[in-house]
Amino acid sequence: MEKETDRRKFFLTALGAGSALALSAAQGSGQPTPPDPLAVGRQPSGPIRPAPLDVVRVGLVGVGDRGTYLLQILLSIEGVEIRAVCDVVESQVARAQRLVEERHRGKPEGYSQTDAGYRRLCDRHDVDLVVNATPWTWHAPACLAALAAGKHVASEAPAAVSVDECWQLVEAAEKAGKHCTLLENFCYQRDVLMIGNMVRRGLFGEIMHAEGGYQKDGRDIDLRHGADGSLAWQGQFREHRMGNVFPTHDVGPISQWLDIHRGDRFDYLVSMGGGARGLNEYGAAYLGPDHPLTTTRFDMSDINLCLLRTVKGRTAYLISDTLLSRPQPRSLYRLMGSKGIYDRTLEKLYLEGKSPRRDRWHGDWEPVAKYYQEFDHPLWRDLRDRALGGGFGGADFLCLERAIKALRNGAKPDIDVYDAAAWSSVVDLSEQSARSRSRPADFPDFTRGRWKTAKREGFSS
Repeated sequence: MEKETDRRKFFLTALGAGSALALSAAQGSGQPTPPDPLAVGRQPSGPIRPAPLDVVRVGLVGVGDRGTYLLQILLSIEGVEIRAVCDVVESQVARAQRLVEERHRGKPEGYSQTDAGYRRLCDRHDVDLVVNATPWTWHAPACLAALAAGKHVASEAPAAVSVDECWQLVEAAEKAGKHCTLLENFCYQRDVLMIGNMVRRGLFGEIMHAEGGYQKDGRDIDLRHGADGSLAWQGQFREHRMGNVFPTHDVGPISQWLDIHRGDRFDYLVSMGGGARGLNEYGAAYLGPDHPLTTTRFDMSDINLCLLRTVKGRTAYLISDTLLSRPQPRSLYRLMGSKGIYDRTLEKLYLEGKSPRRDRWHGDWEPVAKYYQEFDHPLWRDLRDRALGGGFGGADFLCLERAIKALRNGAKPDIDVYDAAAWSSVVDLSEQSARSRSRPADFPDFTRGRWKTAKREGFSS
């Protein structure tokens, strides 16, 4: 596994560097940016509309902490059967099997020890949906194996870590006629859903700009390390990166508000990565002056900033900020329209013509909570009691419940493969831009033009 991971890391690094150099050369010469070479010759197939399933038979790939938590939620959802579980750590497979047996659901088949275990799980004839909770660099390989075997996929974020992998997911899903959805739980948080509901009712007027930020102190939680200072998989992935390595918590909700792929799409982004101080100061404060976290000079950015522009001229701002000290996690969201503004940090909003005004020049903020009674999203009104037991304020339950419901109804999921590809492509595109002095990086059109006529489904119902 280590050798294969190293080869893959080398390939992805080379791909990103080559794309960035080509982009830099074209733009530095004043010539038009050439067409995306990964999009040339790619033709869309028909819509993905598989038949409904009475029962969704699930196989889980990756049952560590996050995967086991997803398993517990799945066991609470009607119409789900757990048929197989897989992890390279045998004890985690056994733990997952016990959890299913304790619910009197039988013992799922277990796969462990070898890296190819997930392929054997995907090839099973009694699995309809593969839930993917592996480390980031294994998301795309496991998803592609499942789609090649004719299975639906629900993946933890990001779904892929390169633009090429994003295209592979799109084409594999279309070829298989199966859904590849992203388990982006922040899209299901209560305020995010309510603001989206209000956007579609026109309360904010024409939407002009949105902001999202994933901000928390993740130096120990996300970047776990061994006694010798060696970083675990997440730290290894981002150790030498300047881009936004985990953008979907931010860009997912923003995409819902901006109707991305439902009348608009992202056109290009610019990205800037700064210096690295967080891990060194953390190591010095808690692990000693000679610890590797203190002495290693990391190439990663403590903070990455991205500006995105859509084809219709709307803008978005993303900030990745998880390596500096802060007292508690805080996700930044702002939405600015021609007739209103929402600010999650303040937990307030202002709506022209509805919120109070002191005079013709000055309006007054109102608490967001005031608007839940009238504009709470139907999903929360219908499922609130069941959802609140789950993590992230109930968003984890809603995320999985909606994915299962779509498969049982033969419906399009709230987050489809084109969304998964576009949101995940920020990982690669932000790195390209940050490495080339913040030159623009173009978003591929993963829908190949269908964004112009696609109708909104999912979150609006």
